[in-house]
Amino acid sequence: MDAKYAVTTVVFQTGERFPVLIERGVGLPLFVPTVFVLSEVRARNLAAHTIEQVLRAVAIFQLYCDNFGIDVGTRLTDGQLLTLAEIDGLVRYCRQPMAKLHCNNPKVASWSTLPKLPRSLEQLREAMPRRSGVNEVDPSTASMRLCYIRRYLDWLSRSEILKLKASDSRRAALDKVAGTTLDAITARLPRGRGTNNTWREGMEPEVFDSMLAVIERDSSNNPWTGEHARERNALMVLWLASLGLRRGELLGVRVSDINFQSNEVMIPRRADDPDDPRREQPNAKTSDRLLPLDENLAQRTHRYIVGLRRGIKGARSHEFLFVANGSGAPLSLSALNKIFVALRSRCGELPASLCPHVLRHTWNDRFSEQMDLAQVPEEQEKRLRRYLQGWSETSTSPEVYTRRHRREAAKKASLELQRRMMGSETDGN
Repeated sequence: MDAKYAVTTVVFQTGERFPVLIERGVGLPLFVPTVFVLSEVRARNLAAHTIEQVLRAVAIFQLYCDNFGIDVGTRLTDGQLLTLAEIDGLVRYCRQPMAKLHCNNPKVASWSTLPKLPRSLEQLREAMPRRSGVNEVDPSTASMRLCYIRRYLDWLSRSEILKLKASDSRRAALDKVAGTTLDAITARLPRGRGTNNTWREGMEPEVFDSMLAVIERDSSNNPWTGEHARERNALMVLWLASLGLRRGELLGVRVSDINFQSNEVMIPRRADDPDDPRREQPNAKTSDRLLPLDENLAQRTHRYIVGLRRGIKGARSHEFLFVANGSGAPLSLSALNKIFVALRSRCGELPASLCPHVLRHTWNDRFSEQMDLAQVPEEQEKRLRRYLQGWSETSTSPEVYTRRHRREAAKKASLELQRRMMGSETDGN
């Protein structure tokens, strides 16, 4: 069944990508959500991807209101917002996958649908919807949706409050109602599962080696056909793994960004680039940085540029390094994702979570090992990592990307301590 609402991206002549929320049956942007993102999100100079995520959360809230007959505008005029029962229903709603939410009658229970209040613990248990955790989104995703919805409701409430005179008694009453609603949503934000297994981590060395063997051009397990596809895909995997790039940074690299005399590449931030024909523009999220290229990687990249890439006619019209088969257009983010889907399906040893970002985590694991071998002081290591990954001097991102290494180091230290203690105990006997 087609979705009732959709987020589409408009590309302005300046190159700016501006996502808007539309109702498919009408085909026009929804007025209130558009004003919201213009005044509250775009005004803060946030990336188009962030605006898109905000609008997807607003779309979920709009679907919830449609399906349960909630008119927020009328509620605010009357000095009301959401009941606690409706907030509980909204929380459960945000846990559902988008495909399920787009059904006309999603099977999501709401307290407002109960015929009467339960009078005993047994009735309460019977009335509560069963949550097995199966076919639900990750708690962090549900939490992000609710945070954006809370922000949307806050903006709607403030807009209505500011319409009233300071002497109007309804102003203080509505402010209290809005605060209570927002606090109730905050108190119900889903928490993560609390296990390290839910976090994305780098690949084990033997699994990584298996992947490298599969992507070799002459490998019988290589999932791609055609000389250009095999070489381009292998080269992209090597770039991601060797430099720890994000997928947007990889697809944003231009031939002119590479200096083959010094074997270096500039990873720039080109937000809203008018010369990029892709509607969903790949881009660097953080600071520009100059990275060194290994001699072998630089030579292989140069051969690709002057050989297979040059042989595709459409690739001559732009400078982006990695191009699509046939058309020669700059490779899209969705095409890169499909490459990793094909890689996972061909090599059973690869984790089901394998995607371009896993290679960024893998790079950080290897970098930690290299710093340990070189006995680099911790603070210097952090400075080097932040620069190479494009993070600010105060960024806490290294903590996220060194989780596996810290766990392995802690395990090694614990085992060593146990051996020493057991050795002492034996000596004492």
